[in-house]
Amino acid sequence: MIRPRPWLDRITPYRPGRQALTAAGSMASNESPIGASPRVAAAVAKAMTGAHHYPDPLATDLRQRLAELHEVSVEHILVGNGSDELIFLLAWAYLAHGGQAVCADPAYRVDEISSQVVDARLTKIPLRNWTHDLQAMADVAADIAYVVNPHNPTGTTLGRQEIESFVARAQSRLVVIDEAYIDFTDDPAATSAIPLARKGKAAVLRTFSKVYGLAGLRIGYLVADPAIIHTLRTVRAPFSVGGLAQTAALAALEDHTHYQAVRRHTVQHRAALTDLFTSAGYDVVPSQANFVLVRTEDEDHLVARLAEHGVSVRPGSALGAPGTVRISVPSRPGMALVEQALATA
Repeated sequence: MIRPRPWLDRITPYRPGRQALTAAGSMASNESPIGASPRVAAAVAKAMTGAHHYPDPLATDLRQRLAELHEVSVEHILVGNGSDELIFLLAWAYLAHGGQAVCADPAYRVDEISSQVVDARLTKIPLRNWTHDLQAMADVAADIAYVVNPHNPTGTTLGRQEIESFVARAQSRLVVIDEAYIDFTDDPAATSAIPLARKGKAAVLRTFSKVYGLAGLRIGYLVADPAIIHTLRTVRAPFSVGGLAQTAALAALEDHTHYQAVRRHTVQHRAALTDLFTSAGYDVVPSQANFVLVRTEDEDHLVARLAEHGVSVRPGSALGAPGTVRISVPSRPGMALVEQALATA
């Protein structure tokens, strides 16, 4: 009987957040409570007439639009089946068979799992005051350093100057900055490391899953030096990003009104969610993402308390942060469910 490679036995599989019985109560996976732009449904319905054709393997139109958005050439852009596919491509290309990676602890699970899949060594540097310890990470000689900004699961954020200093002194050969939640920061343009990617000094990951509400279509992209993009294209599946996902992403990018509405909702309700928990006696880690991390002496009790009112959340122990609970910013009806749960003795 065939056996898997021996190092695969060390992997703890990724476990997604559980959905609640209602959409309003589902706060475990950092999904958009508002959903995608109405333009997306119209564009996808129209594109269905071509569903019998293979998609553009390079997502040419989308790459062109993203290149314009970020003021880079199309050779700086690679579109993937969610940013997770791109993380795996980076691992296959630059970490396989004994490569070295460094990341924060707790890590974004896909950074960790992808490194383990390719039999790379992974150094995890504990957070300091709930944020990346960039000084310690910079001292690790690695092939790739992963910086998740804002960090998941804490929601804490690094300033661009901090990241620039880290990139300048890091012993890692490539710094990959995951900006899945960048759109929810107070000032995304001033926080983003895209200018570093533009100069070839770092690689930046983005996703359409969060602010654009396209989590179910699986589409993300990488902005990096063209040589890196070329290498990743050689190891990726040729049709990994479906045509409907490409169409949806293009439509989402054009609806600036919807984008701003999602941002406003998230920022306002993040503050309200934080107030609810602090008023109930909990400590909340200051967040710049579309979730908050709540500190608790009894993680299981808080998870169960919320579940009794139809709210699903992520236990911190499942995310490498025991003694906490991560809760996605909800819709208005979802906020009411949380309020009811916390009001119950």
